[in-house]
Amino acid sequence: MEWEKIPRTDLLNRLDDLLNHPLYELHEDFERLQRSLLKHRNSIFRFLSNPKIPYDNNATERSFRVVKVKQKVSGCFRSDKGADVYTQLLSIADTSKKNGKSRFQAMRLIARE
Repeated sequence: MEWEKIPRTDLLNRLDDLLNHPLYELHEDFERLQRSLLKHRNSIFRFLSNPKIPYDNNATERSFRVVKVKQKVSGCFRSDKGADVYTQLLSIADTSKKNGKSRFQAMRLIARE
């Protein structure tokens, strides 16, 4: 990626410049966003120093996609308990996959308990 070639300090300095720029002439929503970004400044580029942290949230969105497709196809779950069981099994399978483990083996271990 191109951004990986930019020194981290340059990115943080540029972020500080942007976050310290006065926004009083803009809508108050921009000021609120600026305050929130200032509050979480140290977390914004955390992925630059820890390669295990993804720079996007695509994995999270892919995880939710399965539930949304199920909802679109069937319209809804017949009961709250059915929805809970479905999401628990989906969570176990997804976590197993992300950790490089067999989803089938994870389900077998849970069925034994």
